[in-house]
Amino acid sequence: MSKKHTLKKVAALILALGMTIGAAGCNFLVTDSMKDLEQVVATVDISDTLGSDDDYKEYKDDIEKLIEKGGLSTDIPKRDLVAYFLNVGYTYVQSYGYTYEDTFNMLMDGLTENKILTQYAVAYFLKKGGKTADDCLSWVTAEQEKYKNESTVYNLLKAHPEVLTMQYFLTGYGGNTAEDMKPYWEALYNLKKSLNSSLDSAETSYIKTSEHTHSHDETRTTPTNVNTEKEDYVPMKDGKLDYDVYTGRNATADCGAYEKQDGSTATTRKKAYNSFLSNLQSYGLIQDGENVANVTELDYYYIELSSTLGQALVNKCYEEMKDDAIALMTTQDVLRKYNEIFGAQKEIYDEDYTAFDTALDSLSDTSFALYGLQDFGFVYNILLPFSAEQEEAYNAAKNKGLTTSGQYNARKAILEDIVAEDLRGAWFCEEEDENYSYEATEYYGSTGTAGYLFFDNNLNNDEQYEGLTQYAGLYPYQGKVTYKNGTFEKATPNKTMKIGDFIKEFESYINYVVDDENVKAAEVKDWNKDGENTLYDYNKTNYDANNDGEVDSYGDFVKYVGKVSNLDADPANYFNKESNAYKALSAVNELMFAYSTDTGCLNTYMGYAVSPYGTDFVSEFEWAAQYVVREGVGTYAVAPSDYGWHIIYCSYKFSGGEVYGLNEETYLAQKDTVGTFSNLFYESLKSSSATSHADAMQSSVLNKYKASVELFTDRYQDLLDLDNA
Repeated sequence: MSKKHTLKKVAALILALGMTIGAAGCNFLVTDSMKDLEQVVATVDISDTLGSDDDYKEYKDDIEKLIEKGGLSTDIPKRDLVAYFLNVGYTYVQSYGYTYEDTFNMLMDGLTENKILTQYAVAYFLKKGGKTADDCLSWVTAEQEKYKNESTVYNLLKAHPEVLTMQYFLTGYGGNTAEDMKPYWEALYNLKKSLNSSLDSAETSYIKTSEHTHSHDETRTTPTNVNTEKEDYVPMKDGKLDYDVYTGRNATADCGAYEKQDGSTATTRKKAYNSFLSNLQSYGLIQDGENVANVTELDYYYIELSSTLGQALVNKCYEEMKDDAIALMTTQDVLRKYNEIFGAQKEIYDEDYTAFDTALDSLSDTSFALYGLQDFGFVYNILLPFSAEQEEAYNAAKNKGLTTSGQYNARKAILEDIVAEDLRGAWFCEEEDENYSYEATEYYGSTGTAGYLFFDNNLNNDEQYEGLTQYAGLYPYQGKVTYKNGTFEKATPNKTMKIGDFIKEFESYINYVVDDENVKAAEVKDWNKDGENTLYDYNKTNYDANNDGEVDSYGDFVKYVGKVSNLDADPANYFNKESNAYKALSAVNELMFAYSTDTGCLNTYMGYAVSPYGTDFVSEFEWAAQYVVREGVGTYAVAPSDYGWHIIYCSYKFSGGEVYGLNEETYLAQKDTVGTFSNLFYESLKSSSATSHADAMQSSVLNKYKASVELFTDRYQDLLDLDNA
């Protein structure tokens, strides 16, 4: 984990102080805790060390002035150390076997390092912008004066000048354009969201639990990123943050994008907020005469705002260090790295094919196979299972002492009665936060009646939510959905599609999503294997002609083979969402989520890895999977096993040798086209290189300025001695 992400947690976790003081299991707090928690347990002042740093020595006086007049913080109070323990350290002690002493020393390192980086970030931006402390202080004074008629805010800003000092640097030296203000709004949003999250958690104990059971089926796996908000999303309206803290003393309608919990009322929220205030009061964090009705007018809020903005400035500094590294990365650097990885992989995989087989399990959008071995690949598997009754009938047949051929013929008869059921009924629910369905107007098979699709947020709100990969999102629920008085009651899947009808549905949906007259999914009449036309006979009844108890050819179990024709599966363009190969893949993946009871294939990179040398799959599946991989991307086969019907689709194939053939021409032409290999490789390399550079820079800073830390160990010795208590 990078230092950025480690330290990001420090500021966010200090926020929860008001909610966690007095938490169960934390009975070590001293009796005179109010006075005790006010003690300063460490100070950090990098100004003296700046004076001996050739890169920053001219900013020594500026940092001193901003500490004196700009509120740039140097002190770490004991309450921050205790709060950090309650939210992070306690888990290390209880779950990971850390001693109290080691834990508190680790936490103190985190707090002091964060303080060093905040002060350093100020010096960094002073130098980068050619600014002085006086420039900052003049802006801070001018901003304070804007609130002179709002006495509460004015007095709070005067008491906490670091809030505006941090805002000055965070917004590009006091800029007010949308781009300048974006980091500030993001920090403010994260702070208010954290407060709401803490209040939500406290409120749950006051919300009366519903006495009825939610109306939805068993749980069903959902695609990765469902309802996941983008990391940099900030709800805005009229150029300002459209989000506020809900305390119950204000209306949710005035809190913008905040969504209250199910069952929440003004009364339950007030109880949670009053508990929050009571904890703050207990530890002297509520000042006399404060307007407790508005959390954003509390002195405590400004303490947290200052910390949050400081952390945002550290993150901004970190990102700019990364940008510095990216700016230095040339095309030749990328190609050099590509050739380095390619050469190493070729040497290893040519020597040992099992190494390549193993590597397939770790492929991702950031981990690539640049060199591949022939006829290895990936398959998606849609498993339509035996019903409980059918499985019982098959087991009964096997127990009759039938021959090998007799058992498989008994299975064949039962297989024909398997029906495909849409399993997404679990994605409907009367509770809004558990309901993924929505009524759509455009979808596969539209007849003008209501069609229920899923994941409206991810598929139709890409400004706020992460997208879903390899998921078309146009296949409506296949069943009857019942509502009563506008509330969801139940979802009943159709039970009419046997294997023949399902294959028609499978092919029809692929064709609908691809939407290209030249690219069609259709039955393959003849198989071409080793240059010979061979039509395997699914209708044969003697699978063991030698009477040796072994199946002669598992190919005879394959009922059907098809292929998406004219599918350009160029590896260099495969994950481009505009490519037909990606569209077909997305259709099959969605059908897998809808119908397959093989959940092990869901949310994988490309499905199951298949080796031509042997697999751990059941024999019928292995034979069909190896076949579709040999025939290439877009080939699919229907094969049975003792689990039911498998619809096996080749999602990716390695033809042997260099996979992508990256060169300067293709790299420059495609590196900015999302989903191409050039783009994915560049983004991966850029991210890892930039992160390594920024981490190294931060480590250097921490090492250089660690002498700026002064610890007052005697003031938290009681915490270090808890192991002996």
